[in-house]
Amino acid sequence: MAVVDPTRALTSEVALQIGEIAARLFATHGYDATSVRTIVEEAGVTKPTLYYYFGSKEGLAQTLLTLPVHCLNDRLSSILSESQDAIAMLVQTFEAHFEFSRRAPDIARFFFSLMFGPPVSGLQTDVEQFKGKSSCFMAAIANRAAEAGVIDPGRVESFLTACHGMIVISMLGFLYKGKDLEPDLAARLVDDLLRGFGTPETPDRGS
Repeated sequence: MAVVDPTRALTSEVALQIGEIAARLFATHGYDATSVRTIVEEAGVTKPTLYYYFGSKEGLAQTLLTLPVHCLNDRLSSILSESQDAIAMLVQTFEAHFEFSRRAPDIARFFFSLMFGPPVSGLQTDVEQFKGKSSCFMAAIANRAAEAGVIDPGRVESFLTACHGMIVISMLGFLYKGKDLEPDLAARLVDDLLRGFGTPETPDRGS
């Protein structure tokens, strides 16, 4: 399989069109059930055109996942590196995941289909790597909150589980149930979490 630079592959209007069509088809029908023929017919291009930009169907899928996922990881990294209030870091972390869904809903649906569906050869490693990096960032941010006295240091693991659950459930509700990811949703969810996981010294954000 040809190695494709995702930053180059999506610089062409034709490549962007192929990517948009493929993301929708992968999200709707699944990766394995979507053929190259179906993609090129719906995109109005030829197979050689797809191969020129992406190398293969697998290369196309990897390109679609790489850019938004790397952007999300870069955002989480920047949140962690910035010196700021621990609660603000948590809110921005939730919001970063929500923005990923808002900006690229079909790609987000495709990602979740890979995360929760049957293993897909060639793509599962990419998904696992992203999950690992995301979990590391989340753990570091939660530990920072514990060090600041925002959450109980003895309950970091439980707090992380609750964070992951709230983020994923909110994203799935938006992607599959048509629920809104309101601008203030991240702040409200963090506030709800801290009421249950905060130390006695945690200030009441509503006061």
